[in-house]
Amino acid sequence: MTKAFTFVENAAGMAEFVSGQVKPVTVLKATGANVVMFAFEPGTGLPDHEAQYPVILQALEGSVTVQVAGRSIALVPGDLLHIEPAVPHSVAAAERAKLQLTVLMIDSPGPSHIPLEDNG
Repeated sequence: MTKAFTFVENAAGMAEFVSGQVKPVTVLKATGANVVMFAFEPGTGLPDHEAQYPVILQALEGSVTVQVAGRSIALVPGDLLHIEPAVPHSVAAAERAKLQLTVLMIDSPGPSHIPLEDNG
């Protein structure tokens, strides 16, 4: 029998703050996506790196600054940032923050138009 859904209760709470460190924890591995929560202490971050798959970043608590494609983007709760594969980016936190990273491991029809348009 195929599993129809996966529910992860309090996923953001699984990433704990550790003094002077970034604490990631994988909270879900499912069809088409992996989800990782990060807890950032002030002054911590992730150095410049590239992802093999498209990713979506979402600030859940506090704010982080993402450097991507020559831009500096402040992510606050409610914002989403989609980054294509092989695009260098880094993350820095000036305050305590939690960030959700969703790795998309399926092909999608993209790109989308924001706001979404009714094509029917």
